[in-house]
Amino acid sequence: MMGQIEQRVKTRIMQQLITSMIYEDIVKYQMSNKDSNIQHVEIQGDRATYRFDVNVTRSFDRLLLVSPVMKVHHNGDEGATTDYAGLLRDVHYTFDKDPKKVEAFICELIQTELKDRQALTHKYEAKAAVPSDFNALESYAMEGHTYHPSYKSRLGFTLADNLKYGPDFKPSIHLKWVAVPKDKVQQTISKTVDPTTLLHQQLGASTIEKFEKTLRRHVDDISAYAWLPVHPWQFDHVIANDLAEEWLNGELILLGESQEAYVPQQSIRTLSPVEKDKYYIKVPLSITNTSTKRVLAPHTIENAAQITDWLKRIQADDRYLRDDLRTVFLGEVLGMSYINHHLSSDKRTATYGALGAIWRENLYHYLEANEEAIPFNALYSKDINDMPIINQWIEQYGLETWMAQFIKVAVRPLIHMLYYHGIALESHAQNMMLIHENGWPTRVAIKDFHDGVRFKRDLLSDIAKDPKLQDTPIEHQRINRNSFIETDDVALVRDFVLDAFFFINIAQMILFMKESYHLSETEQWQYVYDCIQDYLETFSDLPLKTTFDLFERTIQVEKLTTRRLQEDTELRIHHVSNPLGVIHHDSVIS
Repeated sequence: MMGQIEQRVKTRIMQQLITSMIYEDIVKYQMSNKDSNIQHVEIQGDRATYRFDVNVTRSFDRLLLVSPVMKVHHNGDEGATTDYAGLLRDVHYTFDKDPKKVEAFICELIQTELKDRQALTHKYEAKAAVPSDFNALESYAMEGHTYHPSYKSRLGFTLADNLKYGPDFKPSIHLKWVAVPKDKVQQTISKTVDPTTLLHQQLGASTIEKFEKTLRRHVDDISAYAWLPVHPWQFDHVIANDLAEEWLNGELILLGESQEAYVPQQSIRTLSPVEKDKYYIKVPLSITNTSTKRVLAPHTIENAAQITDWLKRIQADDRYLRDDLRTVFLGEVLGMSYINHHLSSDKRTATYGALGAIWRENLYHYLEANEEAIPFNALYSKDINDMPIINQWIEQYGLETWMAQFIKVAVRPLIHMLYYHGIALESHAQNMMLIHENGWPTRVAIKDFHDGVRFKRDLLSDIAKDPKLQDTPIEHQRINRNSFIETDDVALVRDFVLDAFFFINIAQMILFMKESYHLSETEQWQYVYDCIQDYLETFSDLPLKTTFDLFERTIQVEKLTTRRLQEDTELRIHHVSNPLGVIHHDSVIS
Protein backbone atom coordinates (compact mmCIF):
# COMPACT_ATOMS: atom_id res chain seq x y z
CA MET A 1 0.00 0.00 0.00
CA MET A 2 2.80 2.46 0.90
CA GLY A 3 4.44 1.98 -2.50
CA GLN A 4 1.11 2.49 -4.27
CA ILE A 5 0.42 5.69 -2.33
CA GLU A 6 3.92 7.03 -3.03
CA GLN A 7 3.57 6.40 -6.76
CA ARG A 8 0.04 7.79 -6.83
CA VAL A 9 1.12 11.07 -5.23
CA LYS A 10 4.25 11.45 -7.36
CA THR A 11 2.21 10.81 -10.50
CA ARG A 12 -0.41 13.36 -9.51
CA ILE A 13 2.15 16.08 -8.79
CA MET A 14 3.92 15.40 -12.08
CA GLN A 15 0.60 15.47 -13.97
CA GLN A 16 -0.51 18.79 -12.50
CA LEU A 17 2.96 20.30 -12.85
CA ILE A 18 3.70 19.36 -16.43
CA THR A 19 0.23 20.19 -17.78
CA SER A 20 0.20 23.59 -16.05
CA MET A 21 3.69 24.35 -17.42
CA ILE A 22 2.47 23.73 -20.96
CA TYR A 23 -0.86 25.44 -20.39
CA GLU A 24 0.76 28.59 -19.01
CA ASP A 25 3.55 28.57 -21.63
CA ILE A 26 6.26 28.33 -18.97
CA VAL A 27 8.57 26.00 -20.90
CA LYS A 28 9.75 25.72 -24.48
CA TYR A 29 7.99 22.79 -26.15
CA GLN A 30 6.78 21.35 -29.43
CA MET A 31 3.21 20.09 -29.85
CA SER A 32 1.88 17.93 -32.68
CA ASN A 33 -1.46 16.27 -33.44
CA LYS A 34 -1.66 12.60 -32.56
CA ASP A 35 -5.37 12.29 -33.31
CA SER A 36 -8.45 14.52 -33.09
CA ASN A 37 -8.34 14.80 -29.29
CA ILE A 38 -4.74 13.97 -28.36
CA GLN A 39 -1.65 16.12 -28.73
CA HIS A 40 1.92 14.81 -28.47
CA VAL A 41 4.26 17.13 -26.55
CA GLU A 42 8.04 17.29 -26.31
CA ILE A 43 9.93 19.51 -23.86
CA GLN A 44 13.66 20.04 -24.33
CA GLY A 45 16.00 20.04 -21.34
CA ASP A 46 19.75 20.30 -20.78
CA ARG A 47 20.07 16.57 -20.08
CA ALA A 48 17.01 14.98 -21.63
CA THR A 49 13.84 15.36 -23.68
CA TYR A 50 10.46 14.81 -22.04
CA ARG A 51 7.71 13.26 -24.18
CA PHE A 52 4.06 12.68 -23.34
CA ASP A 53 0.50 12.95 -24.65
CA VAL A 54 -2.24 15.29 -23.47
CA ASN A 55 -5.94 15.66 -24.07
CA VAL A 56 -6.92 19.26 -24.79
CA THR A 57 -10.31 19.46 -23.12
CA ARG A 58 -13.27 21.66 -24.02
CA SER A 59 -13.08 23.13 -20.52
CA PHE A 60 -11.02 26.28 -21.17
CA ASP A 61 -8.51 24.12 -23.10
CA ARG A 62 -7.33 22.63 -19.81
CA LEU A 63 -4.87 19.79 -20.39
CA LEU A 64 -5.15 16.24 -19.10
CA LEU A 65 -2.12 13.99 -19.17
CA VAL A 66 -3.08 10.72 -20.87
CA SER A 67 0.27 8.93 -20.98
CA PRO A 68 3.34 8.46 -18.79
CA VAL A 69 5.99 11.17 -19.04
CA MET A 70 8.91 9.58 -20.88
CA LYS A 71 12.38 10.93 -20.14
CA VAL A 72 14.65 10.38 -23.16
CA HIS A 73 18.33 10.91 -22.34
CA HIS A 74 20.64 12.27 -25.01
CA ASN A 75 22.40 8.88 -25.18
CA GLY A 76 19.10 7.28 -26.20
CA ASP A 77 18.15 5.68 -22.87
CA GLU A 78 14.55 6.32 -21.92
CA GLY A 79 12.00 5.48 -19.26
CA ALA A 80 8.89 6.77 -17.54
CA THR A 81 9.56 9.41 -14.90
CA THR A 82 7.76 11.13 -12.05
CA ASP A 83 10.89 13.08 -11.05
CA TYR A 84 9.25 16.50 -10.94
CA ALA A 85 12.26 18.09 -9.22
CA GLY A 86 14.65 16.88 -11.91
CA LEU A 87 12.31 18.11 -14.64
CA LEU A 88 12.03 21.61 -13.14
CA ARG A 89 15.83 21.92 -12.93
CA ASP A 90 16.39 20.55 -16.43
CA VAL A 91 13.84 22.16 -18.77
CA HIS A 92 14.23 25.36 -20.79
CA TYR A 93 11.96 28.22 -19.70
CA THR A 94 10.30 30.89 -21.83
CA PHE A 95 11.62 33.53 -19.40
CA ASP A 96 14.87 34.01 -17.53
CA LYS A 97 15.26 31.11 -15.12
CA ASP A 98 15.55 32.09 -11.46
CA PRO A 99 17.32 29.16 -9.72
CA LYS A 100 16.19 30.34 -6.27
CA LYS A 101 12.58 30.41 -7.40
CA VAL A 102 12.92 26.97 -8.96
CA GLU A 103 14.35 25.49 -5.78
CA ALA A 104 11.70 27.17 -3.62
CA PHE A 105 8.97 25.71 -5.84
CA ILE A 106 10.57 22.27 -5.68
CA CYS A 107 10.47 22.58 -1.90
CA GLU A 108 6.71 23.24 -2.10
CA LEU A 109 6.22 20.18 -4.28
CA ILE A 110 8.29 17.95 -2.01
CA GLN A 111 6.30 19.09 1.02
CA THR A 112 3.10 18.44 -0.94
CA GLU A 113 4.26 14.90 -1.63
CA LEU A 114 5.19 14.23 1.99
CA LYS A 115 1.94 15.60 3.39
CA ASP A 116 -0.33 14.00 0.80
CA ARG A 117 1.34 10.62 1.36
CA GLN A 118 0.80 11.07 5.09
CA ALA A 119 -2.86 11.99 4.58
CA LEU A 120 -3.62 9.15 2.16
CA THR A 121 -1.93 6.60 4.41
CA HIS A 122 -4.14 7.76 7.28
CA LYS A 123 -7.27 7.70 5.12
CA TYR A 124 -6.74 4.16 3.83
CA GLU A 125 -5.66 2.78 7.19
CA ALA A 126 -8.72 4.30 8.89
CA LYS A 127 -11.05 2.77 6.25
CA ALA A 128 -13.65 5.33 7.24
CA ALA A 129 -17.04 5.28 5.56
CA VAL A 130 -18.14 8.38 3.66
CA PRO A 131 -19.83 10.66 6.21
CA SER A 132 -23.07 12.52 5.57
CA ASP A 133 -22.40 15.33 8.02
CA PHE A 134 -21.08 18.56 6.47
CA ASN A 135 -18.30 19.14 9.02
CA ALA A 136 -17.09 15.55 8.65
CA LEU A 137 -17.09 15.88 4.84
CA GLU A 138 -14.82 18.92 5.18
CA SER A 139 -12.18 16.55 6.56
CA TYR A 140 -12.99 13.53 4.40
CA ALA A 141 -12.71 15.21 0.99
CA MET A 142 -9.16 16.49 1.19
CA GLU A 143 -7.76 15.99 -2.32
CA GLY A 144 -6.82 19.66 -2.52
CA HIS A 145 -6.53 21.91 -5.58
CA THR A 146 -6.99 19.95 -8.79
CA TYR A 147 -4.94 22.32 -10.98
CA HIS A 148 -2.24 23.77 -8.72
CA PRO A 149 0.79 21.41 -8.44
CA SER A 150 1.60 22.31 -4.80
CA TYR A 151 -1.90 21.49 -3.62
CA LYS A 152 -0.94 20.45 -0.09
CA SER A 153 2.43 22.07 0.67
CA ARG A 154 1.61 23.60 4.09
CA LEU A 155 5.09 25.12 4.32
CA GLY A 156 5.85 25.73 7.99
CA PHE A 157 4.15 22.58 9.23
CA THR A 158 6.37 19.65 10.07
CA LEU A 159 4.84 16.23 9.51
CA ALA A 160 4.12 16.14 13.25
CA ASP A 161 2.39 19.53 12.98
CA ASN A 162 0.41 18.30 9.98
CA LEU A 163 -0.81 15.29 11.93
CA LYS A 164 -1.72 17.52 14.87
CA TYR A 165 -3.42 20.35 12.97
CA GLY A 166 -4.17 19.17 9.41
CA PRO A 167 -7.87 18.76 8.53
CA ASP A 168 -7.14 15.37 6.93
CA PHE A 169 -6.71 13.90 10.42
CA LYS A 170 -9.75 15.48 12.11
CA PRO A 171 -7.84 16.73 15.15
CA SER A 172 -9.56 18.39 18.09
CA ILE A 173 -8.04 21.84 18.58
CA HIS A 174 -8.31 24.13 21.59
CA LEU A 175 -7.47 27.78 21.03
CA LYS A 176 -5.18 29.87 23.18
CA TRP A 177 -6.35 33.38 24.06
CA VAL A 178 -4.36 36.55 24.60
CA ALA A 179 -5.33 39.99 25.90
CA VAL A 180 -3.94 43.14 24.32
CA PRO A 181 -4.70 46.83 24.93
CA LYS A 182 -7.74 47.96 22.94
CA ASP A 183 -5.79 50.82 21.41
CA LYS A 184 -3.72 48.18 19.60
CA VAL A 185 -6.73 46.31 18.24
CA GLN A 186 -8.68 47.16 15.11
CA GLN A 187 -12.23 45.80 15.39
CA THR A 188 -15.03 45.41 12.89
CA ILE A 189 -18.55 44.44 13.97
CA SER A 190 -21.60 43.49 11.93
CA LYS A 191 -24.86 45.21 12.77
CA THR A 192 -26.32 41.74 13.33
CA VAL A 193 -24.32 40.85 16.45
CA ASP A 194 -23.23 42.15 19.81
CA PRO A 195 -19.55 41.27 20.31
CA THR A 196 -19.82 40.76 24.08
CA THR A 197 -22.75 38.40 23.67
CA LEU A 198 -20.96 36.53 20.88
CA LEU A 199 -17.80 35.98 22.95
CA HIS A 200 -19.80 34.85 25.97
CA GLN A 201 -21.69 32.38 23.78
CA GLN A 202 -18.44 31.13 22.25
CA LEU A 203 -16.40 30.81 25.43
CA GLY A 204 -18.93 30.03 28.13
CA ALA A 205 -19.30 31.53 31.60
CA SER A 206 -16.59 29.47 33.34
CA THR A 207 -13.92 30.35 30.77
CA ILE A 208 -14.90 34.04 30.85
CA GLU A 209 -14.56 34.00 34.63
CA LYS A 210 -11.19 32.23 34.47
CA PHE A 211 -9.81 34.65 31.86
CA GLU A 212 -11.00 37.71 33.79
CA LYS A 213 -9.33 36.38 36.94
CA THR A 214 -6.08 35.84 35.06
CA LEU A 215 -6.23 39.32 33.53
CA ARG A 216 -6.83 40.99 36.91
CA ARG A 217 -3.55 39.58 38.16
CA HIS A 218 -1.76 41.64 35.50
CA VAL A 219 -3.78 44.85 35.03
CA ASP A 220 -6.08 47.09 37.03
CA ASP A 221 -8.61 47.87 34.30
CA ILE A 222 -9.59 44.73 32.44
CA SER A 223 -12.10 46.70 30.35
CA ALA A 224 -9.16 48.35 28.56
CA TYR A 225 -8.16 45.02 27.00
CA ALA A 226 -9.49 43.02 24.07
CA TRP A 227 -9.28 39.25 23.85
CA LEU A 228 -7.97 37.47 20.76
CA PRO A 229 -7.99 33.74 19.96
CA VAL A 230 -4.73 32.24 18.68
CA HIS A 231 -4.19 28.93 16.93
CA PRO A 232 -1.86 26.84 19.16
CA TRP A 233 0.66 26.41 16.31
CA GLN A 234 0.63 30.17 15.71
CA PHE A 235 1.24 30.88 19.37
CA ASP A 236 4.23 28.55 19.58
CA HIS A 237 5.86 29.66 16.32
CA VAL A 238 4.96 33.35 15.98
CA ILE A 239 3.59 34.88 19.17
CA ALA A 240 6.15 33.20 21.44
CA ASN A 241 8.93 34.24 19.07
CA ASP A 242 8.25 37.43 17.14
CA LEU A 243 6.10 38.92 19.92
CA ALA A 244 8.00 37.36 22.83
CA GLU A 245 9.25 40.77 24.03
CA GLU A 246 5.69 42.12 24.19
CA TRP A 247 4.63 38.99 26.07
CA LEU A 248 7.44 39.29 28.62
CA ASN A 249 6.78 43.03 29.08
CA GLY A 250 3.10 42.44 29.78
CA GLU A 251 1.89 44.26 26.68
CA LEU A 252 0.44 40.95 25.52
CA ILE A 253 -1.06 38.73 28.22
CA LEU A 254 -1.66 35.02 27.84
CA LEU A 255 -5.10 34.25 29.28
CA GLY A 256 -4.93 30.51 28.77
CA GLU A 257 -6.69 27.88 26.71
CA SER A 258 -10.44 27.84 26.13
CA GLN A 259 -12.56 24.75 26.62
CA GLU A 260 -14.54 24.59 23.37
CA ALA A 261 -13.14 22.21 20.76
CA TYR A 262 -12.71 22.90 17.05
CA VAL A 263 -11.94 20.83 13.98
CA PRO A 264 -10.05 22.47 11.07
CA GLN A 265 -11.87 22.94 7.78
CA GLN A 266 -10.13 22.30 4.46
CA SER A 267 -8.60 25.80 4.53
CA ILE A 268 -6.76 24.76 7.76
CA ARG A 269 -7.03 28.19 9.42
CA THR A 270 -10.86 28.15 9.57
CA LEU A 271 -12.09 26.09 12.50
CA SER A 272 -15.49 24.45 12.93
CA PRO A 273 -16.83 24.27 16.49
CA VAL A 274 -17.83 20.83 17.67
CA GLU A 275 -20.87 22.53 19.24
CA LYS A 276 -22.82 23.57 16.15
CA ASP A 277 -24.59 26.51 17.77
CA LYS A 278 -21.28 28.40 17.91
CA TYR A 279 -19.51 30.40 15.22
CA TYR A 280 -16.70 29.34 12.94
CA ILE A 281 -13.43 31.07 13.77
CA LYS A 282 -10.83 31.99 11.16
CA VAL A 283 -7.39 32.63 12.64
CA PRO A 284 -4.06 33.40 10.98
CA LEU A 285 -1.47 30.70 10.34
CA SER A 286 1.95 31.86 9.22
CA ILE A 287 2.29 28.96 6.80
CA THR A 288 2.13 28.83 3.01
CA ASN A 289 -0.40 26.52 1.40
CA THR A 290 -1.18 26.30 -2.32
CA SER A 291 1.40 29.06 -2.70
CA THR A 292 -0.46 31.55 -0.51
CA LYS A 293 0.47 32.89 2.93
CA ARG A 294 -2.33 32.00 5.32
CA VAL A 295 -2.17 35.08 7.53
CA LEU A 296 -5.08 37.54 7.81
CA ALA A 297 -4.24 40.98 6.47
CA PRO A 298 -5.71 43.67 8.78
CA HIS A 299 -7.46 45.55 5.98
CA THR A 300 -9.31 42.37 4.96
CA ILE A 301 -10.41 41.79 8.56
CA GLU A 302 -11.59 45.41 8.67
CA ASN A 303 -13.68 44.76 5.55
CA ALA A 304 -15.18 41.47 6.75
CA ALA A 305 -18.20 42.77 8.68
CA GLN A 306 -18.75 45.68 6.27
CA ILE A 307 -18.93 43.33 3.27
CA THR A 308 -21.22 41.01 5.23
CA ASP A 309 -23.65 43.80 6.08
CA TRP A 310 -23.48 45.03 2.48
CA LEU A 311 -24.34 41.59 1.05
CA LYS A 312 -27.06 40.98 3.64
CA ARG A 313 -28.59 44.38 2.79
CA ILE A 314 -28.55 43.52 -0.91
CA GLN A 315 -30.19 40.17 -0.26
CA ALA A 316 -32.88 41.69 1.97
CA ASP A 317 -33.89 44.05 -0.88
CA ASP A 318 -33.60 41.48 -3.69
CA ARG A 319 -36.63 39.22 -3.81
CA TYR A 320 -35.13 36.84 -6.40
CA LEU A 321 -31.97 36.31 -4.37
CA ARG A 322 -33.85 36.09 -1.07
CA ASP A 323 -36.98 34.11 -1.94
CA ASP A 324 -36.32 32.24 -5.19
CA LEU A 325 -32.66 31.31 -4.91
CA ARG A 326 -32.58 31.38 -1.08
CA THR A 327 -28.82 31.80 -1.26
CA VAL A 328 -26.97 31.67 2.04
CA PHE A 329 -24.24 34.25 2.59
CA LEU A 330 -22.28 33.04 5.59
CA GLY A 331 -21.62 36.36 7.26
CA GLU A 332 -18.28 37.32 8.77
CA VAL A 333 -19.79 39.13 11.71
CA LEU A 334 -16.84 40.09 13.92
CA GLY A 335 -13.21 40.77 13.12
CA MET A 336 -10.23 41.81 15.22
CA SER A 337 -6.61 42.41 14.32
CA TYR A 338 -3.57 43.39 16.35
CA ILE A 339 -1.89 46.54 15.06
CA ASN A 340 1.07 47.97 16.98
CA HIS A 341 2.70 50.94 15.28
CA HIS A 342 5.40 51.06 17.96
CA LEU A 343 6.99 47.83 16.74
CA SER A 344 10.16 48.08 14.67
CA SER A 345 9.67 47.86 10.91
CA ASP A 346 11.25 44.39 10.82
CA LYS A 347 8.95 43.16 13.57
CA ARG A 348 5.90 44.71 11.89
CA THR A 349 6.81 42.82 8.72
CA ALA A 350 7.31 39.57 10.64
CA THR A 351 3.98 39.88 12.44
CA TYR A 352 1.88 41.36 9.61
CA GLY A 353 -1.52 39.70 9.73
CA ALA A 354 -0.26 37.15 12.27
CA LEU A 355 -2.56 37.98 15.20
CA GLY A 356 -6.26 38.45 14.56
CA ALA A 357 -9.52 36.60 13.99
CA ILE A 358 -12.76 36.54 12.04
CA TRP A 359 -15.95 35.02 13.43
CA ARG A 360 -18.18 33.56 10.73
CA GLU A 361 -21.77 32.36 10.88
CA ASN A 362 -22.22 28.61 11.11
CA LEU A 363 -23.83 26.87 8.14
CA TYR A 364 -25.96 24.81 10.52
CA HIS A 365 -27.69 28.02 11.62
CA TYR A 366 -29.30 28.13 8.15
CA LEU A 367 -30.08 24.51 7.35
CA GLU A 368 -33.71 23.48 7.60
CA ALA A 369 -34.82 20.17 9.11
CA ASN A 370 -34.88 18.36 5.74
CA GLU A 371 -31.59 19.82 4.48
CA GLU A 372 -27.95 18.78 4.59
CA ALA A 373 -24.89 20.28 2.91
CA ILE A 374 -21.73 19.15 1.17
CA PRO A 375 -18.59 21.15 0.27
CA PHE A 376 -18.28 21.67 -3.48
CA ASN A 377 -14.90 19.96 -3.62
CA ALA A 378 -16.46 16.85 -2.03
CA LEU A 379 -18.78 16.56 -5.03
CA TYR A 380 -15.82 15.41 -7.11
CA SER A 381 -14.21 13.33 -4.42
CA LYS A 382 -13.98 9.53 -4.22
CA ASP A 383 -14.09 7.04 -1.37
CA ILE A 384 -11.33 4.56 -0.51
CA ASN A 385 -12.77 2.17 -3.12
CA ASP A 386 -12.36 4.82 -5.83
CA MET A 387 -16.11 5.33 -6.09
CA PRO A 388 -17.53 8.89 -6.41
CA ILE A 389 -19.10 9.79 -3.09
CA ILE A 390 -22.13 11.23 -4.93
CA ASN A 391 -22.73 7.96 -6.79
CA GLN A 392 -25.85 7.10 -4.80
CA TRP A 393 -27.42 10.42 -5.83
CA ILE A 394 -26.55 9.85 -9.48
CA GLU A 395 -28.17 6.41 -9.38
CA GLN A 396 -31.24 7.75 -7.58
CA TYR A 397 -32.00 10.76 -9.79
CA GLY A 398 -30.28 9.94 -13.06
CA LEU A 399 -27.03 11.33 -14.42
CA GLU A 400 -28.27 14.07 -16.78
CA THR A 401 -31.16 15.07 -14.51
CA TRP A 402 -28.98 15.49 -11.43
CA MET A 403 -26.20 17.33 -13.27
CA ALA A 404 -28.60 19.77 -14.94
CA GLN A 405 -30.17 20.56 -11.56
CA PHE A 406 -26.75 21.00 -9.95
CA ILE A 407 -25.69 23.46 -12.67
CA LYS A 408 -28.91 25.42 -12.29
CA VAL A 409 -28.54 25.69 -8.50
CA ALA A 410 -24.84 26.53 -8.61
CA VAL A 411 -24.75 29.03 -11.48
CA ARG A 412 -27.76 31.29 -10.92
CA PRO A 413 -26.65 33.05 -7.70
CA LEU A 414 -23.21 33.85 -9.11
CA ILE A 415 -24.43 35.27 -12.41
CA HIS A 416 -27.24 37.17 -10.68
CA MET A 417 -24.76 38.91 -8.38
CA LEU A 418 -22.65 39.79 -11.42
CA TYR A 419 -25.30 40.78 -13.97
CA TYR A 420 -27.81 42.39 -11.62
CA HIS A 421 -25.60 43.93 -8.93
CA GLY A 422 -22.19 44.23 -10.62
CA ILE A 423 -20.50 42.12 -7.93
CA ALA A 424 -18.14 39.23 -8.64
CA LEU A 425 -17.67 36.60 -5.94
CA GLU A 426 -14.54 34.44 -5.73
CA SER A 427 -16.51 31.22 -5.64
CA HIS A 428 -13.97 28.50 -6.05
CA ALA A 429 -14.84 25.12 -4.54
CA GLN A 430 -13.52 25.92 -1.07
CA ASN A 431 -15.90 28.89 -0.81
CA MET A 432 -19.11 27.13 -1.86
CA MET A 433 -21.37 24.58 -0.26
CA LEU A 434 -24.21 22.72 -1.96
CA ILE A 435 -27.36 22.46 0.13
CA HIS A 436 -29.48 19.45 -0.79
CA GLU A 437 -32.50 17.40 0.22
CA ASN A 438 -31.57 13.73 0.18
CA GLY A 439 -28.97 14.43 -2.50
CA TRP A 440 -31.18 16.65 -4.69
CA PRO A 441 -29.51 20.09 -5.15
CA THR A 442 -31.71 22.93 -3.89
CA ARG A 443 -29.52 25.98 -3.14
CA VAL A 444 -26.00 27.08 -2.28
CA ALA A 445 -24.14 28.73 0.56
CA ILE A 446 -21.21 31.04 -0.14
CA LYS A 447 -18.48 32.24 2.22
CA ASP A 448 -15.13 34.03 2.55
CA PHE A 449 -15.97 37.59 1.58
CA HIS A 450 -13.32 39.62 3.41
CA ASP A 451 -11.05 39.39 0.35
CA GLY A 452 -13.29 37.46 -2.04
CA VAL A 453 -15.39 40.10 -3.81
CA ARG A 454 -14.60 42.38 -6.73
CA PHE A 455 -16.48 45.25 -8.38
CA LYS A 456 -16.28 48.45 -10.41
CA ARG A 457 -17.96 51.07 -8.24
CA ASP A 458 -19.92 52.96 -10.91
CA LEU A 459 -21.45 49.69 -12.19
CA LEU A 460 -23.01 48.66 -8.89
CA SER A 461 -26.80 48.35 -8.74
CA ASP A 462 -28.84 50.91 -6.85
CA ILE A 463 -29.27 48.40 -4.02
CA ALA A 464 -25.52 47.82 -3.86
CA LYS A 465 -24.40 51.45 -4.19
CA ASP A 466 -21.65 53.02 -2.11
CA PRO A 467 -20.08 50.22 -0.03
CA LYS A 468 -17.83 51.60 2.74
CA LEU A 469 -14.69 49.50 2.49
CA GLN A 470 -10.98 49.77 3.24
CA ASP A 471 -8.67 50.08 0.24
CA THR A 472 -5.91 47.51 -0.20
CA PRO A 473 -2.73 49.10 1.26
CA ILE A 474 0.03 49.81 -1.24
CA GLU A 475 2.53 47.74 0.73
CA HIS A 476 0.15 44.75 0.56
CA GLN A 477 -0.29 45.17 -3.20
CA ARG A 478 3.49 45.08 -3.61
CA ILE A 479 3.63 41.54 -2.22
CA ASN A 480 0.36 40.32 -3.78
CA ARG A 481 -0.77 42.03 -6.96
CA ASN A 482 -3.82 39.76 -7.15
CA SER A 483 -5.30 41.03 -3.88
CA PHE A 484 -7.81 43.84 -4.45
CA ILE A 485 -11.54 44.40 -4.20
CA GLU A 486 -12.22 47.46 -6.33
CA THR A 487 -11.02 48.00 -9.90
CA ASP A 488 -11.77 50.15 -12.94
CA ASP A 489 -11.16 47.21 -15.29
CA VAL A 490 -14.46 45.55 -16.22
CA ALA A 491 -12.65 42.44 -17.49
CA LEU A 492 -11.04 41.87 -14.08
CA VAL A 493 -14.49 41.87 -12.47
CA ARG A 494 -16.04 39.50 -14.99
CA ASP A 495 -13.04 37.19 -15.07
CA PHE A 496 -13.06 36.95 -11.27
CA VAL A 497 -16.21 34.85 -11.76
CA LEU A 498 -15.07 33.09 -14.92
CA ASP A 499 -11.71 32.16 -13.35
CA ALA A 500 -12.59 31.04 -9.81
CA PHE A 501 -16.08 29.73 -10.45
CA PHE A 502 -16.22 28.48 -14.04
CA PHE A 503 -12.55 27.72 -14.81
CA ILE A 504 -11.64 26.07 -11.49
CA ASN A 505 -14.87 25.05 -9.82
CA ILE A 506 -17.42 24.13 -12.49
CA ALA A 507 -14.82 22.91 -14.99
CA GLN A 508 -13.46 20.47 -12.44
CA MET A 509 -16.94 19.12 -11.78
CA ILE A 510 -17.54 18.74 -15.50
CA LEU A 511 -14.22 16.94 -16.05
CA PHE A 512 -14.96 14.68 -13.09
CA MET A 513 -18.39 13.75 -14.46
CA LYS A 514 -16.82 13.03 -17.84
CA GLU A 515 -14.17 10.79 -16.28
CA SER A 516 -16.49 9.01 -13.83
CA TYR A 517 -19.72 8.76 -15.83
CA HIS A 518 -18.70 9.52 -19.45
CA LEU A 519 -21.03 12.50 -19.63
CA SER A 520 -19.63 14.62 -22.44
CA GLU A 521 -18.09 18.00 -21.71
CA THR A 522 -20.05 19.56 -24.57
CA GLU A 523 -23.36 18.40 -23.12
CA GLN A 524 -22.45 19.67 -19.64
CA TRP A 525 -21.28 23.07 -20.86
CA GLN A 526 -24.54 23.27 -22.80
CA TYR A 527 -26.34 22.92 -19.44
CA VAL A 528 -24.32 25.88 -18.16
CA TYR A 529 -24.96 27.93 -21.30
CA ASP A 530 -28.69 27.20 -21.24
CA CYS A 531 -28.86 28.16 -17.57
CA ILE A 532 -27.25 31.53 -18.28
CA GLN A 533 -29.43 32.16 -21.32
CA ASP A 534 -32.55 31.29 -19.36
CA TYR A 535 -31.53 33.80 -16.70
CA LEU A 536 -30.83 36.51 -19.30
CA GLU A 537 -34.25 35.94 -20.87
CA THR A 538 -35.94 36.09 -17.48
CA PHE A 539 -34.19 39.40 -16.68
CA SER A 540 -34.22 40.82 -20.19
CA ASP A 541 -33.63 44.46 -19.22
CA LEU A 542 -30.33 43.96 -17.36
CA PRO A 543 -28.14 47.04 -17.90
CA LEU A 544 -24.95 45.01 -17.33
CA LYS A 545 -25.86 42.28 -19.82
CA THR A 546 -23.30 43.38 -22.38
CA THR A 547 -20.86 44.87 -19.87
CA PHE A 548 -20.10 41.48 -18.34
CA ASP A 549 -20.10 39.23 -21.38
CA LEU A 550 -19.67 35.66 -20.16
CA PHE A 551 -19.68 34.48 -23.79
CA GLU A 552 -16.41 36.07 -24.90
CA ARG A 553 -14.39 33.67 -27.06
CA THR A 554 -11.39 33.96 -24.73
CA ILE A 555 -11.00 34.95 -21.09
CA GLN A 556 -8.15 35.84 -18.75
CA VAL A 557 -7.22 33.31 -16.07
CA GLU A 558 -4.53 33.46 -13.45
CA LYS A 559 -1.19 31.74 -14.07
CA LEU A 560 -0.93 29.87 -10.78
CA THR A 561 2.25 27.92 -11.53
CA THR A 562 3.97 30.88 -13.19
CA ARG A 563 3.54 32.86 -9.97
CA ARG A 564 5.80 30.33 -8.23
CA LEU A 565 8.60 30.78 -10.74
CA GLN A 566 8.58 34.56 -11.19
CA GLU A 567 8.34 37.52 -8.81
CA ASP A 568 4.76 38.28 -7.79
CA THR A 569 5.06 41.93 -8.77
CA GLU A 570 2.40 41.99 -11.48
CA LEU A 571 -0.78 40.21 -12.51
CA ARG A 572 0.15 36.91 -14.12
CA ILE A 573 -2.71 36.06 -16.46
CA HIS A 574 -3.17 34.46 -19.88
CA HIS A 575 -5.99 34.13 -22.38
CA VAL A 576 -7.71 30.78 -22.82
CA SER A 577 -10.65 29.54 -24.87
CA ASN A 578 -14.02 29.97 -23.17
CA PRO A 579 -16.36 26.96 -23.68
CA LEU A 580 -19.39 29.19 -23.14
CA GLY A 581 -18.12 31.50 -25.87
CA VAL A 582 -17.59 28.58 -28.24
CA ILE A 583 -21.20 27.40 -27.76
CA HIS A 584 -22.54 30.93 -28.12
CA HIS A 585 -20.69 31.77 -31.32
CA ASP A 586 -21.47 28.38 -32.85
CA SER A 587 -25.18 28.91 -32.12
CA VAL A 588 -25.08 32.41 -33.64
CA ILE A 589 -23.44 31.09 -36.81
CA SER A 590 -25.88 28.21 -37.14
